[in-house]
Amino acid sequence: MDKPTDEPKDEPTHVLTDELTDETRKRLLRIGQAIRRDAASLPVTTAQGSALSLLSGGAMTVGQLAQAEGVQPPTMTQLVNRMEAAGWVTRSGPARKGSTVQITALGEQVAEDVRASRNRLLAQRMAELTPHEREALEAALPVFDKMFGPPLSPPRP
Repeated sequence: MDKPTDEPKDEPTHVLTDELTDETRKRLLRIGQAIRRDAASLPVTTAQGSALSLLSGGAMTVGQLAQAEGVQPPTMTQLVNRMEAAGWVTRSGPARKGSTVQITALGEQVAEDVRASRNRLLAQRMAELTPHEREALEAALPVFDKMFGPPLSPPRP
């Protein structure tokens, strides 16, 4: 009969990967919940904020916006209609295939306010991290980029 030891056993990689996958999923869900909860205090929906952020980089068609956001064009059309009614965006012509959507000065201000608010909320969470934990978080950013793709909008100073 074998004696139990305190030494770790070599586990197959798939077991570790399954556990890592499950633990990563749990964390990402928790992050999503926290972001949605934080976003509830903002003057725009998460989808509107994301679309405005994309449009800050330049005009796009509804189809391009829909593809970037992973939604169907009719869904994005409704979102653009609401943002147009709020004065945050304009269209290059009638709402039809090929017309572009451009952010207005008011939309730019809303996008900047939302970005600043989100960064402030995130900074409050990050303030509790040690310098070593901040370094670990920074080191993880390329991993997130590899898993999910880099940010869609250009980084801001």
